[in-house]
Amino acid sequence: TQSYASTALLSADAKQALDARVAAFDRNMNRGNMQVIFDYLPPKMLQEMRQLAEREDVNPEVLQIIMGSMLQGIARELKMTGRHDMSQALVGTTGSGTPYVLVPGAARVTAGAETMTTQGVSLALLDGGQWYLLGLSDQEVLTNLRRTYPEFGGVALPVKQK
Repeated sequence: TQSYASTALLSADAKQALDARVAAFDRNMNRGNMQVIFDYLPPKMLQEMRQLAEREDVNPEVLQIIMGSMLQGIARELKMTGRHDMSQALVGTTGSGTPYVLVPGAARVTAGAETMTTQGVSLALLDGGQWYLLGLSDQEVLTNLRRTYPEFGGVALPVKQK
């Protein structure tokens, strides 16, 4: 992997687009606008969710509305703030040469009088010319990523340990 600041693996336009995408995600999270989280998830992973819903005889659009409403409800109960740190991001490539970016970040979650701070890493990946973000929160996320994006099968990615 290479430093995001000095990498030649991404064009200036690709970096500018990613910077804007990450900043927009952080703004939405800090404003409690959790319904838009689906706009940032990799499309093949969303498609898999829709297919699973259809197999279970659930309308995928209804499922997305329900999940979005649940996230909004959580956002009302919890105050979440955080940001990604692009200055510490690392750029790598998959075996097929597709670039990706690992972006560290921190979030503070407050529920009533309790506050918890957590640190993690988000994977930024390109799909159809657009950047998408995926929090590498556990092994299940990594398994789903590698099933829907097989090019990440041989890539060592950090996963938060529980």
